[in-house]
Amino acid sequence: MTLRALMVLLGRDLARTRGPLVTAGFGIAVGVAALVFFLALGLGAQRVLLGDVFPIDQVELEPQKTSVGVLSLFGGEYQAPGVGPEALAELRQVPGVAAVYPKLRFRFPSSARGGAEIFGKEIGTHEMLGDGIDAALVSDLEDSARFVDPLTTPGKSCLTDADCAAKDYCERPSDAPSGQCSAPVPAVISRYLVEVFDHAVAPAHGLPPVAGTLVRQAKGVEFRMTLGTSLLGVAPRGKVRTVKIQVVGVSDRAVDLGVTLPIEVVRRWNDEYAGEEASRRYSSVVVRTDPPSATSRVIERGAALGLVPTDTRARDVSVLVSGVLALLVLVSSVILLVGALNISHTFRMLVSERSGEIALYRALGASARDMRRWLFSLATVVGLVGGLVGAGVARLCALLADWRAAVDLPAFPFKPDSFFDFPPWLFLLATGFAIAFAWLGALGPALRAARTDPASALGRPV
Repeated sequence: MTLRALMVLLGRDLARTRGPLVTAGFGIAVGVAALVFFLALGLGAQRVLLGDVFPIDQVELEPQKTSVGVLSLFGGEYQAPGVGPEALAELRQVPGVAAVYPKLRFRFPSSARGGAEIFGKEIGTHEMLGDGIDAALVSDLEDSARFVDPLTTPGKSCLTDADCAAKDYCERPSDAPSGQCSAPVPAVISRYLVEVFDHAVAPAHGLPPVAGTLVRQAKGVEFRMTLGTSLLGVAPRGKVRTVKIQVVGVSDRAVDLGVTLPIEVVRRWNDEYAGEEASRRYSSVVVRTDPPSATSRVIERGAALGLVPTDTRARDVSVLVSGVLALLVLVSSVILLVGALNISHTFRMLVSERSGEIALYRALGASARDMRRWLFSLATVVGLVGGLVGAGVARLCALLADWRAAVDLPAFPFKPDSFFDFPPWLFLLATGFAIAFAWLGALGPALRAARTDPASALGRPV
């Protein structure tokens, strides 16, 4: 059978049996709509949860915590365990590791106040937490060049802040005879902290949201941070002094609660207020992987080095999302299977009604292969149309769901503009699934048509 003859035959069958074929394709369309809708919802959840809230392509490792008796704290200075350069070198050798970034946590008490230019009044905290990180880790900043230690280009010598320009301050370490004028220390905060502030803290205290302001405002938000003392106590060494910090942006790599400064700055302050050991050994290490699945190997190597993940929520959420997504895909597959059974019933009836016509085709020279091509081509058309219709319905349902979510759901941290993700390959996958299940439904009737005896067209004596 030539291609032209096959197309003519298909066109005639589509016109003659459009009602049963539409009914047969309805189940395929419903199954594809459910499959595309659920997969797009799952991909959207992964984009937000594993991209913004719990990044899956990185893991932070820290020394395993050990119990310390309360009485031992009165016997001398407590030194928290740290990560040495040897551990960093070993982690870099793990297959799939893209980069290793050390972090240095504040080892001294501090507090902060400021932000009047944004909030209309000063706000602050009696206990400021923070980390020092490498500038390369905050590459997602709009201007990452601003995240550098100000003393890389120090100013003139000074004794007090009055000796420096209006926006600068005198960076004078404890017991130093003089200091150097320094620009405010650049700081970044996490998107998580901004989201929590905008949707929980700000409404409770009548403050404006800051998410867009922090990024767009050129001068940034400036705070005064007091080093060496806080509500919980005083540093064992060094003298209390005040420095200036300035928020230069929001980064997914910043510490969730607190501020993140250049690691060189924190190293100096740790040495000043907690001793050389606190400045030499890192508090944790961030390992970025490519592909994300390499994080399991990183965790295994870290365990051998006495390091454990600081947060396992990314893995837990990944398993949960994958499990729910697999369940929804299973439901969609069951719907597609029902559609395939419907196609099988329709095609079986078609073959039964046209058994004489099929036998005549065979008697006129059509082969068994031609009969199979005929029914599989018809099933391809049904599956293709059903797949496209189903994918279109899923897209419309997603748009409707996003619209209702924007109208009915209140603002909450990390609320996305869309809860769905529709990559191009998803539509190709849906169409392929629709055609595959249509073929599955047509398999039995096609084999039956191919086995039709050509002699039946000539009639048999009674």
